[in-house]
Amino acid sequence: MMVEIHNVLNKMVEILQQLIEILHTEQMILLESNPAHKLSNIIDEKNQLLISLKILDEQRIAMGKQQKIESPYHDNPSLSCQWVSIVETTALLAQMNRENGAILQNRMDKAQQAIDFLNKLNNPNVYTNGGYQPTETVSTTRAKV
Repeated sequence: MMVEIHNVLNKMVEILQQLIEILHTEQMILLESNPAHKLSNIIDEKNQLLISLKILDEQRIAMGKQQKIESPYHDNPSLSCQWVSIVETTALLAQMNRENGAILQNRMDKAQQAIDFLNKLNNPNVYTNGGYQPTETVSTTRAKV
């Protein structure tokens, strides 16, 4: 049973490492000029890894209850070392997530500033939500090329 907990912790470490890569990629996308279409895939990947991590953690807790051991596993140096790695990696992921959140908030603030500026112009309805000026008529027929 101790081997099973060890294997679960190893899988958790692997998933956390994948999350580091995904958050790094997410940060690079957020720093690009037009990231919206690329973020969807990253969010999906991140969510799948988080679900897998939650399942593994539930398994770890259940196995620990059966064996009457729990984190931080002071009585087992091997498990304890793995647990320290998990805790440290989790702290790094939390920091990366905060940084990505700050980048995203900054982008949203700039977009809001641009909207506010446009709204202050003489014509407060410069563009509709669809990206057209309110006086424009959009044709629903397409030209054949």
